[in-house]
Amino acid sequence: MEEAFAAVMTAATSSSSAMPMDPRIWRHLPQGLVDRVLAFLPPPAFFRARAVCKRWYALVFSDSFLELHLRLAPTLPCFAFFLLPSKPPLYATSAASSSSSASASASSSSPATAAATTTSTANRPPPAPALLLDPVSNSWHRIPLGTIIPPGFSPAASSHGVLCFISDDAGSKTLVLCNLLSKLASQLPPTPTPRLFPTVGLTVGPSSISAVVAGDDMISPFAVKNLTAECFHADGVTGFYSPWATGSALPRLCSFEPGRMAYAAGRFYCMSCGPFGVMAYDVGTNAWEKIQPPMRRFLRSPSIVECGGGRVVLVAAVEKSKLSVPRSVRMWALQPCGRAWTEIDRMPHDVHAQFSEAEGGRGFECVGHGDFLAITIKGSNDVLLFDFYRKEWRWAPPCRFLHGGSGCGGLRGFAYEPRLATPCMALLDSSSFIPFQGFSG
Repeated sequence: MEEAFAAVMTAATSSSSAMPMDPRIWRHLPQGLVDRVLAFLPPPAFFRARAVCKRWYALVFSDSFLELHLRLAPTLPCFAFFLLPSKPPLYATSAASSSSSASASASSSSPATAAATTTSTANRPPPAPALLLDPVSNSWHRIPLGTIIPPGFSPAASSHGVLCFISDDAGSKTLVLCNLLSKLASQLPPTPTPRLFPTVGLTVGPSSISAVVAGDDMISPFAVKNLTAECFHADGVTGFYSPWATGSALPRLCSFEPGRMAYAAGRFYCMSCGPFGVMAYDVGTNAWEKIQPPMRRFLRSPSIVECGGGRVVLVAAVEKSKLSVPRSVRMWALQPCGRAWTEIDRMPHDVHAQFSEAEGGRGFECVGHGDFLAITIKGSNDVLLFDFYRKEWRWAPPCRFLHGGSGCGGLRGFAYEPRLATPCMALLDSSSFIPFQGFSG
C-alpha cells in the first residue's frame, strides 16, 4: 500500500505546480489520517482511488469509514437523467393489477427485487440506466440499474442520495428506494388506494423517510379522479412509523400532472393544470392548499423546483399576444409568506432564441439542485443549464452514452447527490444489498 500511495502522490505532484510532496514523508501517514483524507473525496474521485490497493478498495464496506464519509464528504450537486420511452408505459388491466398487488402484499418481507417482480412485468425490458451529469465538471457517468430495479418500474422522485421508483401497473402502487452507488434497494409497503399515474414526493434525512403519493385515484377500472393523498413516514430517532396514512382531501378542481414534487421547509409542492396552480402539502399539519402562480393565464410548461438551499422556484415559458410582453422563460421565487411570488430571472433573448428553436413548442421540464437548474426538452436529449450563482446559461455537453435523439421521449431529470451510504434506508425491513458499483465514464 505504501508504494501505491507514493505513486499516487508522485502522479498528483507531476500534474500540479505546487511544491513537490516527498513520498518518503507522505507514505508513512497514519491510517486514520489517510482515511480522513479519502473521506473528503467526492464519490467519482473516491471510486478511482479504490484501485490503489486492497485496503482502499474495502473501505466502502467499513462502517466507521462510511460514517466518516457522511460527515466530511463535500456536497456534489448532480442530476440523474433517465431516457423516456417514445410511447407511454403499458400497465396491467384491473385483474392483473389486483393479482400484482396481492402478490406484492404477500411477499412484502422478501427482498425488493424479488418482491416487486410479478408475472405482469416478467416480459418487460430492464430499466434504462441512470445517466449522471455533474454540472460543475460537465461530465457524464452511466450506472446500470438492471440488478437493482425490477422491470415495470419508472423513476418518480429523489432526495439527496436516494432515488424512488414506482410500479407502472394500475392499482396499488409499490415504491422502491435505491442508492445507485451501493446498489442498496428497499421496498415500501404497497399503497392501499389503487391509482394510475400519481404524483410522488420524497424527502429523506439521516434517519427519516417521508413519502407522498397523490392523485389519480381509480374510482373504477376505467376512470380516475384526484381525490386523496397517502403519506408514509418513518423516523429512527423517535421510533415513529406510519405506513400510508390517508392525508387530508385534495383541494377541489385540482388536476395533477404526473411528475415530481419539490420539498422545502416541511412542505411538498407540485403543479396542478387546468387552470395552472401550485399545490402545497404541509407535512406537519397534514393539510393541502392551493397557491395562485403569477401570470397563470399565459404560462406554458410550468415546473416547480427547489434550488439554493430550500428556495421554491417556479419556472415557465410566458407567451402573451401583446407585443409589450415578449415571449420568454421566466423564474419566480416563492416569498417567505408562502403566497406571493417575485421574479428573480429570465432567459436572455439570444439564449431564448436558441432554446425556442430546439424546443419547437413540444414542451419542457425543469429540475433544480443547489445553485443549478436543468431544463430538458421533450423528445430531445439536449439539456440546458442555468447557474444561479454566476447567472450563466449554457448547454450541457452531449451525453456520450446516448446515440442520436430521434425515436425517444427525451430525458427526465432528478436532483441527485451521490453518496456512498444512505442510513435512512435501514429503517425499511425489506432490503437487499449487492457489492458496490462505481462510476462508468
